[in-house]
Amino acid sequence: MSKNDPTIQDKLTQLDELVAWFRGDEFALEQAKTKLEAVKKLATAIEDDLSSVENEITIVKQSFASDAD
Repeated sequence: MSKNDPTIQDKLTQLDELVAWFRGDEFALEQAKTKLEAVKKLATAIEDDLSSVENEITIVKQSFASDAD
C-alpha cells in the first residue's frame, strides 16, 4: 500500500457514506445502480485489505511462536 492509498478506515468511512445515501433524501433510483456498484467494489477492496492484514498477523504470530521454541 502506498502513501496515497486510502486506509481501511478511510474506505469504511466511504462505505458508510455510500450506504447512508441509500437511506437519505437524495436517493434517486436512476443513480442507485451506479452507487450499488461502487458499494460492491469498495466492500471487495475492504475485504481484500482485511484479508491481507489477517495474513500479516498470522505470519507475525508464527514468528513469535518459532522464537519461543
